[in-house]
Amino acid sequence: MSWKEKMKEFGGGNFCFLSSDGEVLTFIVVGEPVLLHSKYKGQEQQRIGCPVVTEEGYNLFICGKRLARKLSKHEAVFSNSALMVIRRGVEGDVNARYEVRVLSDVETYNRLKAIADKDFNPKMIAESVEEASGVLGE
Repeated sequence: MSWKEKMKEFGGGNFCFLSSDGEVLTFIVVGEPVLLHSKYKGQEQQRIGCPVVTEEGYNLFICGKRLARKLSKHEAVFSNSALMVIRRGVEGDVNARYEVRVLSDVETYNRLKAIADKDFNPKMIAESVEEASGVLGE
């Protein structure tokens, strides 16, 4: 069994965060955003779950509202372009910045779209939201 399969078995494999400086996620969007509630350092917070497909397959990309708003500005290209998000800020920095790039590389979009067509089912979104909610402390 692969690490990816093991992590799905253990839980926590259906969602992801960007938490380290310079961390990058390349993806296509495959569904509508979902509002999630979390606790961070004892305070209630709202997060956005973005259904995406990466090289590793489907994930619920959990981010803050600032980044989700940046992503929403590119909604017109969700159906034909891949996106790249780069985190700028050390782990735990609530003032981290995120760079969003639309990739004009058609090959990346086509590769991720093929993964989505093969491995993604919209029912996976509800499962990942439930799993993420449990981890976030909803």
